[in-house]
Amino acid sequence: MAKLTINDIVPGQRFEQRQGFTWRVSRLIQFPSEDVVHVQLINERDASSTKTVSVNALLDRNLFKLSEK
Repeated sequence: MAKLTINDIVPGQRFEQRQGFTWRVSRLIQFPSEDVVHVQLINERDASSTKTVSVNALLDRNLFKLSEK
């Protein structure tokens, strides 16, 4: 699989976290004071569980991987 870039990230994609959680990209966020784009993630098992991480963290294969499901 080719390496993902920020341009490949779109709402609806699913990423698996090392701890076994699957997260769905809800939206991309550009904070005014930040140079790096962030994403809001929603836990697939519990929609009330969300997190915001930088795209750099999301693309780090040691932290997340794109889910083929």
